[in-house]
Amino acid sequence: MSSADASNPPMPFRPGSGTIAVVGAGVVGTATALALVRDGHDVILVDRDQPGMGCSYGNAGHIATEQLLPLASFATLRRVPGLLLDSTGPLGIRKGALPILARGWARDFLAACLPRAHAHGTAVLSGLIETVIQDWRTLLVGTGAEGRFQTRGHHSVWESAAPEAAIAAAMAAARALGVPVMAWGATPGDWPDLPPALRARVTGGMTYTGTGHVNDPHGLTQDLAATFVARGGRIEKAEVRALETDGARWRLRHDSGVIEAGAVLVAMGVDSGTLLEPLGYRVPLIAERGYHVVIPGGVPDGELDRPVVFENRTVIVTPMTMGLRATSFTDFSGPNDAPDPRRPALLRHHLRELGLMAPGGDSTEWTGCRPSLPDYLPILDASRRHPGLYAACGHQHLGLTLAAVSARRMADIVAGRTPPDPAMALDRFS
Repeated sequence: MSSADASNPPMPFRPGSGTIAVVGAGVVGTATALALVRDGHDVILVDRDQPGMGCSYGNAGHIATEQLLPLASFATLRRVPGLLLDSTGPLGIRKGALPILARGWARDFLAACLPRAHAHGTAVLSGLIETVIQDWRTLLVGTGAEGRFQTRGHHSVWESAAPEAAIAAAMAAARALGVPVMAWGATPGDWPDLPPALRARVTGGMTYTGTGHVNDPHGLTQDLAATFVARGGRIEKAEVRALETDGARWRLRHDSGVIEAGAVLVAMGVDSGTLLEPLGYRVPLIAERGYHVVIPGGVPDGELDRPVVFENRTVIVTPMTMGLRATSFTDFSGPNDAPDPRRPALLRHHLRELGLMAPGGDSTEWTGCRPSLPDYLPILDASRRHPGLYAACGHQHLGLTLAAVSARRMADIVAGRTPPDPAMALDRFS
């Protein structure tokens, strides 16, 4: 039976029923903890690191409202062989990922690629993304972080000799999905403002007008955490190793002791499956390692005010408060796979070619693991088998994008205002 079986709805968890322990202080967990505190709950946020570390620390900052199609599709499958054969391309599979793929992740991915499954996944993801901008604006009210969230859209650009056909196809695909886009003029003089070095290399582009970006993802999550504490929430630094319940109370075991709670919400990113598996849930998460390079200072003010996606390179560059951040690459990885040092080196090469980084210029690098489920939909659910158990995990490349809508939905699920969607059920892979 699905944990989202409408004939057996979860019991609401009322304020005053006990503490809700949110395990995982990434952007999804922190946003959800804040939404629960605002609902009147007593909440403790638990993580081994400070809020906003892990995958949430180094993302592209892109609020990707244009990404309505789950990556589980036949279109993705057709591209995989070519991507894997390109050693400098955006996709890699590390040795440690092979057992995870073989244990059922690849099988479930193929099932999600079937036309009917993909169409359903598109409808579910589109429903989430529909309210992303408004949910973020609502969540940020009173946090002091409103200025970190910007809705200027983003540019997609090409450097190929004749990009007209590719641009036309991309515009047609966006419009077919209802994604707002704007064509560029026929000559560079009619294009949006770009740094001179980019204008010299770019041969054409388009602008997505309904997207946004965050100018400091780590700072944003820390602002959410500070507001959470100001509203009465508590933060405890601990690495939760196991969850136990007697049916009425929960015990979160960590290296230094036990945290007791009336309910627990798992938002541990790629580690969520490890915590949930002993309770009988199969949560087939795989780590998609991503990389970034930051150039301190970035480009001069006004020359780049929104993200730019370089379609020929599969690189996105975002202006942030700490500098210019370039992100790319997806390495399917196992828990013991080390980062690939060639990836940040290649990002620096791209930045130098684009004229955004001087030879020998300063930069910093980072790597983190996106938590991906085979159908590329998150888990947003309440358990039927374990009262008081909730999960919000598996947001793949869209953790920042979907954090606020996930927080609102989880608060509604906990309160019983909205039933969970079976497509995002905790036990859908069991």
